[in-house]
Amino acid sequence: GFGFNIQKPAVNPNGVKQETQNTENRAGNLIDSVTGYVAKYENVFNGEVEKETNMYIRQLMIVGMGLRAEDSKKHNFDMNI
Repeated sequence: GFGFNIQKPAVNPNGVKQETQNTENRAGNLIDSVTGYVAKYENVFNGEVEKETNMYIRQLMIVGMGLRAEDSKKHNFDMNI
C-alpha cells in the first residue's frame, strides 16, 4: 500500500518555553502601555477636563452676554424717521 511519510516535528521544550515567555512579555508590555496612557491622561477619563472646559464655556458666554448688553446700550438709537 501507499502511505504518507509524515513525521511530527520535534518539539523543543526550551523553544516552547521561550515563545511562552515572549508572548507573556508582549502582553505585559501592552497592558503597561495602556495603563500608562490612562494614568497620563487621567484627567480626561475622570471628567476633570470636561468640567474645566464647561467652566470656560460658561465664562465665555457670560462675558459675551455682558459685552452684547453694553454694546446695545452704547449704540441704541432709532433709525426710524
